[in-house]
Amino acid sequence: MRRIGLFGGTFNPIHLGHLRVAEEVREAQALDRVIFIPAADPPHKNGLAIIPVAHRLAMTRLAVTDDPSFAVSDFEANRAEKSFSLYTIRHFRETTPAARLFFIIGADAFAEITTWHRWEEVIREVSFVVMTRPGSRIGHPAEALPKEWAGRIETVSESLYHVDNKEEIIFQPVTSLEISSSDIRRRRQEGGSIRFLVSPAVEDYIRVNHLYE
Repeated sequence: MRRIGLFGGTFNPIHLGHLRVAEEVREAQALDRVIFIPAADPPHKNGLAIIPVAHRLAMTRLAVTDDPSFAVSDFEANRAEKSFSLYTIRHFRETTPAARLFFIIGADAFAEITTWHRWEEVIREVSFVVMTRPGSRIGHPAEALPKEWAGRIETVSESLYHVDNKEEIIFQPVTSLEISSSDIRRRRQEGGSIRFLVSPAVEDYIRVNHLYE
């Protein structure tokens, strides 16, 4: 059975930190492929100035083009509605029925999972790889879930948990790189260099299209 990681995000813009943690998760979890999924209208980013998804999708494709283990999906980019994770997961279940899916997410985002659209269905439908760094807000699934869920989570090891004896929640430490999309946008606005923060192809795309100026 193929093992596929789903890595959603705003990617505004995608940077080398995104690529590095995706590679670490791919290697540690023996994933056959990691699919990057830029969100057209992320529900938790209300009020944030986000450039059009067509630009973010193009940059994501440029960033991963030389790595056969990475791919990009335009599923959320083409949806008219909010980019809810539940519908994305179900889309990939339907289109890759023989694959095992792993939803790749940061610990801070997982800490807010109960604010997600129909979150109880999400957590039952896919295995999670929760990326942790020093200072992450949570270190155990129970810290993010209501107390009544305690009996539904089985601790297999200090980093592996089962939900309803079916899906897994895997806590995986990843390298903490001091790179952020917000810092890249700030540097562009101030006329600074973003070299070595994004791939050369993404840097060129941002410059040619006058993004984040």
